[in-house]
Parts: sequence; C-alpha cells; structure tokens
Amino acid sequence: MRIACLLFVLALSFVPVSAEEGTQPPAPIDASCETAEQCFRNALAPDATAGSADERLARKLERLRRLTERHAGSLWARRANLVMGVLLIERQPAEALLFLRAAQRDFPLLEDYVRLWIGEALLKSGDVFASASLLDIIPNIVPDTLLGSRIAYRAGEAWFRVGQCGYAMEPLSRGVAQEPQDAAASRALLMLAECQAQDNRSPDSAVTLRQIWMRYPQTPEAGEAEKRLSQRLNGQTWKPTADERYVRASAFAAAAFNEEAVDELRAFLASASGHPKREEAKLRLAMALARLKRYDQAKLIFHELASSGPSTEANEAAVWLARSYLRLGEGDRLVSLRQVYPKLTLTPEQQALILIVQGTWFDDQNQSDQAIAQYRQIVQLGDRTEQRAEALWRIGWIQYRTGQYSETARTLQDLVAIREDPANNPQALYWTARAQERLQDAKAAEGYQALCRKYAWTYYCQLTRTRVDVPLPDPAGGAPDSEPGEDSRSGIAQDVHYRRAVELRTLGLEQEAGREVAWLLDRYARNRAALVELITRVSEAGGYHQGLRLARLHFRDGLERGLEPVQPSLWSVAYPTVYLPTIRALSSARLDPYLAAAIIREESQYDARAVSRVGAIGLMQLMPSTAQAVAQRNGGTVARDDLFDQETNIRYGVRYLEQLLGQFNGNLVHAVAAYNAGPPVVTSWIQKFGDREPDEFVESIPYQETRQYVRRVLRSYREYRRLGGEACAVRSLDKTC
Repeated sequence: MRIACLLFVLALSFVPVSAEEGTQPPAPIDASCETAEQCFRNALAPDATAGSADERLARKLERLRRLTERHAGSLWARRANLVMGVLLIERQPAEALLFLRAAQRDFPLLEDYVRLWIGEALLKSGDVFASASLLDIIPNIVPDTLLGSRIAYRAGEAWFRVGQCGYAMEPLSRGVAQEPQDAAASRALLMLAECQAQDNRSPDSAVTLRQIWMRYPQTPEAGEAEKRLSQRLNGQTWKPTADERYVRASAFAAAAFNEEAVDELRAFLASASGHPKREEAKLRLAMALARLKRYDQAKLIFHELASSGPSTEANEAAVWLARSYLRLGEGDRLVSLRQVYPKLTLTPEQQALILIVQGTWFDDQNQSDQAIAQYRQIVQLGDRTEQRAEALWRIGWIQYRTGQYSETARTLQDLVAIREDPANNPQALYWTARAQERLQDAKAAEGYQALCRKYAWTYYCQLTRTRVDVPLPDPAGGAPDSEPGEDSRSGIAQDVHYRRAVELRTLGLEQEAGREVAWLLDRYARNRAALVELITRVSEAGGYHQGLRLARLHFRDGLERGLEPVQPSLWSVAYPTVYLPTIRALSSARLDPYLAAAIIREESQYDARAVSRVGAIGLMQLMPSTAQAVAQRNGGTVARDDLFDQETNIRYGVRYLEQLLGQFNGNLVHAVAAYNAGPPVVTSWIQKFGDREPDEFVESIPYQETRQYVRRVLRSYREYRRLGGEACAVRSLDKTC
C-alpha cells in the first residue's frame, strides 16, 4: 500500500498544472481493459494526448499502478511492478529499489538484468559502495550474462565515485574496449583519465583525454577533455595535432554531423600543409559539403582535386564534380568535363558514372539524341554488365517517352537478354509490355502475364495489376507449412537468451531484448536449415530490425520477387506490424497506417537507432530540422536525441507525412517522393512532367535514390495491405487504398 501511495503522488507530480491553449483535454488515465494482460499492454501503449515525456511517464505509471490493484498477485501485476521499478530508476531510485528487489524473487530468468537495475538505482540514490559491490559480482552469479560491458561501465563509475580508482580503472577500460559505441563510453574515459592522473600517470591521462576529444567529439565530455588538456599547460590553449584533428573530423562524419565534420576538416587542412592525408581530407570535405547541398562550395574543391593530376582522389573528385555540375545546372562544364581534365585516369566504372550524369543533363534539356549517344558509349566501354544494363534501360526509357515504341521494345528485350536479373528485368518487362500496349500489339497481354508469373511480388507486377487482371499466386508458393525440425525448434526455444529476449520484449524493454537477439543471431544464423525458425523467433522476441534484415538478406527472391517458395511465417517477419497501434494512436483517421508502416520498413528497416549519412534519425528517418519544424507547427519542440525514441519519432513522422499528403492534394506518389527529396524539388518535377501517368511520373523522377525509394515504398504499402487482408481497393497508383 505504501508503494501504491508513493506512485500515485509521484504520477500526479509529473502532470502539468494546465494544458496549453488550444490542446485537447487529456484522455482518462484508466483505459478500459478486461484482462490483466490487456491492462498491461494498454499501460505500455503510446498516449497520443500526452504532450511531454514527463506526462507520458506519469500516465504510464498510473496505469501500471491501477493494474497492480485490480489484478494483485497475477503474473501481469508482477511484470507491472518490475516495469515501474525500471521507469523510476532515474527520478525516484529509492522507490525503484522496492520494486526491483521484489522482482528478484519473481523473475529469476532476468537475474542479471534485475541486479544491474538495482545497482543503477543504488548508484542513482547515492548508495555508491553498495552499488559497486553488487555490480562486481553479477558475472559470477550469472556467468552467461550478455551485460558484461554495461556492468563494467556502471561498476567502474561506482568505484570511481567512492574514490576507489584502483578498482575503477579495470572495469572502465574493459567497458570501452568491449563496447566503444556505448553512450557511456566518453564518460567512462573521462573518469579513467582522472584516475590515471591521481595515480601519477599524467602521460596516460593525457592520451585518454585526447581519445575522448578525437573519438567522441559530439559529447559534453569532449569539451571537458579539451578544457583539462589546456589546464595542464598552465592556462595556455591546448592544440591538437593534425592527425588528431583528422580522426575527430572522421568521427563527426561517421556520426553524420556533417557541419561539424566540415569545420574540423577545414581546421585540419589549415594546420597540415604537407600531411599525406591532405588530398583525402579535401575529398571528404567536398563530399560533406555536397551532402549539405552546398554544391557551389563543393565544386571548387572537386575542381582543385580533379586538376591536380592522376590519383585516386582526383578520379573520385571528377565523378562528384559531374554530379555537382548537374545539381547546379552547369551543363556546359559538365559536358566538357573530360576535356578540361586531361590528366585523369578514370576507370571504366568512373567513366560510365560520368557519362550517365552527362546523359541525364542532355535528357533534362530535352536533347534526347545526345543523351542516347552518351548512354551508347557506356554500352561500348566493355563487358560491365551492370552498367550496360543501366545504359540500355535509359535508352529504352527515352525511346518510350518520345513515342518510339517499337524501338523501346527492341532495346528492352536486349536488356533482358543480358542476364537473369531479378532486380532490373521486371522493370524492362513491364515497359516492354507498356510499349506493346501503345502499339496495340497483342503480345502486351502475354508480356504482362509472363511478368507476374515470374515476378509476382515486385512493384512492376503491382503496376501490371492496376492495368489488367492478373491472378495472384499462393503466397506460400508450395512451401511447407512446418518450420525446421524439432531439434532446431527446441534448441532455440529452450535457449536461455531466447527466453530472456521474449520476457524483455513482453516487458516493453526492446533495447534489452535486442541485446539477447544479437547473441542468438551469432549462434544460429550459420545453419540455414534452422534459419527460417530463427528469423521468425528473433522477430517474435522483439528483434524486428534483425528479423527483417535477415529475411531480406536470405529470402528476398521469394518475399519481394516471387522466385521461390516462402514459408508462411516469414511474411509477418518481412512486413512487421508492431508499430501499427502506435501509428493509429498518433495519426489522424485520414492517414492509412499501412503507408506509415511501409515508410518505416523502407527508411530504417525498423531500426530505431538508425542514422543516415545525411543525419536522418530513427524509425521514420527524420531530419532534426524537419522534426523541429513539424513540432513547432503543432505547438511543441523536439531535440535531436528525442528522435531515437520510437514513439516520438513516429509522432512527428506521421504528422509530417500527413502534412505532405495535404500539401500535394492526397497524391500518394508526390507525397512519398517529397518525404525523400523534399517538397520544393517535387513541386518542380510536377511542373515539368506532372501531366504524365503515375507510373510514368515515378520513372521520370530525376534522382535515382528518390525514384528507387518511391518504388520500394509503394510496393511495400500494397504488400502490407494484401498481407493485412485489406487489398488495395483503388487501381490508380497515386491514390491511397
């Protein structure tokens, strides 16, 4: 009873005194539920009416508390108590300890996790010596724990805080060595540097501080490390070496902090006149500028490199320079690029890339003959099958657009004849049939049927079904209903790490479940006979990203092309639905939740920690600036790191998607393209070729990345509808189902 009262007071303390003007009144805290399990899942479900993280936490705690009162003694009540303990570690560690210590009796399977959480609560509450002592013995009590690095980080911090550097240094060093990308790594290194200084190991301490500054530049600890390095110089400013600046710049670039990478690369170049990595740094600087869309600045550096003489960097710079000229509309310079830089020693692949960019320019200027001439040069470069296929496709597409339908069919038939290519041949077969249809050739119907018989689950078969009636095959395609034999089944199902992953996922602790899943992948993925079951169980245990990634890696031909039988269980892994309730809760009724699910699938493959090379974050791959603009439009604010939270990411992702659908009058193709390339550029495409049929518009998108992205999302969207038993009711590609 004491715990329940404390939780009730705590929950109320997090609820804002008044709501913002114009917001909806909060929903009742006690959501209706009949069973203990339903109440538990409702408690963990997203709350679309809660505005702040504190308010969401308060409501979650209150729902869990009410569950424990209504269903006292049940397994779900015990799970609720454990979750409350985890949720309270940061804000109310003393109360958290009451729940967590009780959970030691209730959840022996999670002994290592519960002991770790108790250690963290003790650390947070100030009982640091007890925390250090407890954390140190976890690996002895649970020898098969996968928490070694996390335990090491926390134990090292605890020993450091009680002034026991002799005990702290080993676990701190071990934690960084085992998991250097952990969020605690930079803090651990800062403590290690302090201990080394106290142990009269000043040179070692300085090395550690430099490591922080170089390898974790985006953290607060990097600034503190720089400050301490300067303090050692009696107030003089510490100056890093050129090599250290380059490592720091590389770390910024790897974390997609492109602005910061630009600054550090410029500082490196200013301080390293004769450095052997100078040309490489220039290339990386220009590439970072191009990713920031500062093509006018990037092209100057690419030009300098391309003019410098034959080298790896010069050749690569020439390709990037061609792209920059295209983005800047400088066609004359693009077309004469090879003549301006005679010293280049381009590989056939690099020559082909430049020819493709030049052909794109001519095509954009409606100079079809010149574009085709560039592409024919690629065909003549040699037996580079992939690039020959790309060139033939571009020639065929120009012929189609210009009404040369007989030539289109011949060119695309040549393309298909190059090789069996399930990635590109469906496209060629579809547009061959479209050209024949334009010619009123009876072979068109046969071509459509042949396409869908061979490549049933492709985007192009979906397009075919919007034009003609084609029967769908059995999704299982004759694959056996049963999964691998009992030996592999029992081996996985009884594995302690699998059982931990299942329990952690049930508790809503997805990151912890993912740790167990990763271990399972390492152990079982080498045996293809057990792969289907492993992928299925990994997904069931909460490893949606890992399961989807493995399914696409090993079974893409069956799942996305239709070339082989697929076991029924793999479909739910390949098209996860775990976030559909969250999407429905956080979006309006106007948004089809399957569309948002398709975008998550294609943007991040359900990896909530995904960061793109340009800095897009999380499940729906939101740029921080875009998310902030959407938040402000809805009366709120959001920080970059907030976007790693699944609920927050989906909240602003679906709102942005709704905004785009409204901006483009519900046109699905335009909205999806704008999600990838941005609304202004899509608006320019609409002005240029918006009168084309939807399938032709998609094929005309100038950006290859966006063109492929739109096709993937539209394909996944209709597959989600099919698998959900709600097949698309409209034929038009640009309409939501």
